Amino acid sequence: MTIIELPERPGKDEFFTERACFTQDLVCLFESQATTLDNDCACPDSAFTVETCQLPGKEFVCTPDAHTAELTNGFRLAFSPFAPAGPSVLNSPAWERYLSFAHKPQPLTLPLDRDLATQGLIQPAGAALKTAPGQPETLTVWLHVTNACNLDCPYCYVRKSSARMEEETGRQAVEQVVAAARDNGFRRLKLKYAGGEATLHFKLVRHLHDYAQALAADSGLELREVVLSNGVFVTPEMADWLAGSGMKLMISLDGVGALHDQQRPMKGGGGTFVNVERAVDTVLLPRGARPDITITITGLNARGAAEAVRWALERDLPFSLNFYRQNALSASRRELAIEEATIIEGMQAAYEIIEANLPARPLLNGLLDRVQAGAHTHTCGVGQNYAVITHTGKLAQCQMHLEQPVGEQVDAEMILPLVAGGPIRNLSVDEKSGCRECSYRYRCAGGCPLETYRATGRWDVQSPNCNIYKTLLPKALRLEGLRLMKAHGYLS
Repeated sequence: MTIIELPERPGKDEFFTERACFTQDLVCLFESQATTLDNDCACPDSAFTVETCQLPGKEFVCTPDAHTAELTNGFRLAFSPFAPAGPSVLNSPAWERYLSFAHKPQPLTLPLDRDLATQGLIQPAGAALKTAPGQPETLTVWLHVTNACNLDCPYCYVRKSSARMEEETGRQAVEQVVAAARDNGFRRLKLKYAGGEATLHFKLVRHLHDYAQALAADSGLELREVVLSNGVFVTPEMADWLAGSGMKLMISLDGVGALHDQQRPMKGGGGTFVNVERAVDTVLLPRGARPDITITITGLNARGAAEAVRWALERDLPFSLNFYRQNALSASRRELAIEEATIIEGMQAAYEIIEANLPARPLLNGLLDRVQAGAHTHTCGVGQNYAVITHTGKLAQCQMHLEQPVGEQVDAEMILPLVAGGPIRNLSVDEKSGCRECSYRYRCAGGCPLETYRATGRWDVQSPNCNIYKTLLPKALRLEGLRLMKAHGYLS
């Protein structure tokens, strides 16, 4: 057997490992490690492991509920609910070998068989696979540096003001979250500098970065950081510093031209797309600063999602497609509401653009709202390994709950207990009605808990976007399968 390990990609958050297994004429392609992609949400972190038995001589059978589909050139896609990351791609002989486990139980005799077991496509006969709680390795903290913003986006949940975080407040917060990460056994700390518009106080961001870097190094923690920005007034000095410091940048882009401008207008009026495009093309990319692009899909811009995706692909920028979530400040804006058929149509058009321009990097984490390639039981890190620090130094569970703090100050010993005991109940997908038997349950994990509660008044049911997920997930898996084929030379 030959194992091919692809090299690490640029950017410390863009790592991934792909495997290609060749045994005689058997070919199996898969991603063995989930990727990370920055957006404005609290992505989950290594939520569980799969318990199974692979004793010598033990007979295996095909795992129920696997999703399979034809690709092209004789290849097929196979995806188990228990896959650790994305789908597997099998050529015809490997597909026949996989199907042989459906015909009769048999032991693992080929190297390919063990890859099929690792991907959760086969399991011990008479013993179902089950999840075991995992230990999150990253404590992620949103530092809300300001309420101020130069834009007036209709779906924003922040009550705008000139209020900002004082440097001493930020330093105290950094001290406490570093101590919390260290004392609770986390390997790394991730800080998200956000607002409002964080670049309005970039000097503060730089100072907090320097302080966090020193404290994390003293505590033996890996530090990852990202600035969440609208990208309108990114300067050459900012870009040089971002490229040199290794801090990532996430920029919001909701369309091309007028579609972006209507959702992300300047405060006081006027479009911002030209500013964002200029910042990316003439300021960031020439200086080696490659932002992640996040695209918020609403009822207004769904039909323009394809052009936004094309824009990102032309620049080889990672991107994510995320659904609008109604909040107290946007409830009156009926035109933003997600209409199922319109969203599906717009997303499918975006997928067609992606298929025609498949990038090298893994896709699945950015293709469908809260869907993640890595297997996980909870939609996000809320209540487990995620915290929000307000500009006044209060503690909240989620950035959408800035005005509903769970603690008046940040204390290392109390951060995790307070966020775990707050009002947002981020339940395991195995506790949600309508989710437990779904083949995709460990990818969307039942959707955003806040959105579900807003729409249904319950935490223990599937997302109101469930049908959108179920319709689009097979198509998203197909795209990732085609990308794997292209990456390994099986698709021109």
